[in-house]
Formats: sequence, structure tokens, C-alpha cells
Amino acid sequence: MLYGVVNGDGFCIICGRDCLTSKICKHCTSDLFNADKLLSVQRCEICGKELLSFERICSECRQGGVKRKTDKVIALFSYRLWNKELMFIWKIKGIRSLSFVFAKLLSEVLTRIGADFIVPVPPRPGKIQSIGWDQIDELCNYLKYWFGFKVIKVLERVSTVQQKRLDKKSRVDNIGKNYCLKNRKELKSILKPFGGTFPKRVTVVDDVMTTGSTLESCSLVLKQGGVEFVQGVTLFIVD
Repeated sequence: MLYGVVNGDGFCIICGRDCLTSKICKHCTSDLFNADKLLSVQRCEICGKELLSFERICSECRQGGVKRKTDKVIALFSYRLWNKELMFIWKIKGIRSLSFVFAKLLSEVLTRIGADFIVPVPPRPGKIQSIGWDQIDELCNYLKYWFGFKVIKVLERVSTVQQKRLDKKSRVDNIGKNYCLKNRKELKSILKPFGGTFPKRVTVVDDVMTTGSTLESCSLVLKQGGVEFVQGVTLFIVD
């Protein structure tokens, strides 16, 4: 049960403790939203999924997973139990106070892995107009203006279809079709502070990874633009 949803404000949505200024109490923040602890977890070197064995690569990736262009993935939380509910109230219910909590954790993770240049996964066309905000855009604005990361919004989504409505095969088939670089004039303006060219290494930030097709599509486009190394960081992973 997520106590904060049932009992209203003033309670941690994870454990139910008193929580005056945030939806997550200090205890849960320090215990669950701990960058060092999360990065110490043994993960698949390809997809970022937490490993249950001593193998360096998960069984799915050994059999030939989706990811080919993304060089590395770090997925912080499994999309289960309270994690799934937390994602729901943030993304669907619009509890935007959680954006800063997630952004702060991301800033610590990104700092530890040496990620300087951040590329957000762009929203589908019309999303911001229809619901008023985009969670990835908000996260990356925090990363830029509160935590000092270089955020380069060079990607554009061309498909209006929600990924969650597609099966795995359809997602894989759409790799390379859903995203593109912004037009030449916009790119020139965005990249001007960086010498007019793409950084050699960038980190793509997204909220959840299901099959890896979104990260793969973004990585493919970025490498076509001149990026040499693309890593993905997501808050959640469906495993």
C-alpha cells in the first residue's frame, strides 16, 4: 500500500512515516534513493538489468537482445511493487513534487559515472499541449538549472503512437523510425555553445526501459549525427 495516496499529504508514499515537505521521507530517500548503493548493484554490461547470477551479461542479451547502438545502460530501479506505484503517481497522477527527488538522484548518479552531456528522450508530438507537462523534460530542466549539467535537446520524436501500446515486436520494428535530429537551423543553434559539433560522449535520459528500443532508436540517430559513445540512464526497467 502507498500510504500517501490513501491518507493524503504528510505521509511518505513508500513507508507511511510522517513526511512534511516531500512525498518521500528522509529514511526512504537515504535508503532507497542512494546513488552509491544503486551503482554498486551488479548489472548486465549490455542492458543494465540487475543480475541474479555471476554472469556479466544477462541471459536475454546473451541470446541476442535489442541493444546494438547503445554502448551502456544503467537502470536504477526494477519496475515492480512500490517502484511501479511510485512511477504511476508521478507520471500519470502528476505528482510533480517527485520530479526534484528523481532529478537529485539522477544528478548524483550522473556525476559518479562522469556524464557531462545529457540528451533527454523527447515527448511524442502534442503531449505537452494535451497534459501540460513532460516528465523527462522536467527532469532535465532540473538537471540543467539546479545541478549544472549540459543538456542538449537535439532529438525530436516523429511518431504520435505511445510505446506502451505496442508489443515487443512492434517496438523493435520501429527502431530508427520514431526519432530524428532537429532541423539543421535548430541544431546549429543548440550545438553552437559546444563548438558547433556533437560531444563525443552523451548520456540519454529516460524514465523507464521496457525493451530498450527507445534508447536504441535515440542512440542510432545520435551516432548518425557524429556521437561516438552513447550510454542510457533510466529510472526504471521492466524486467
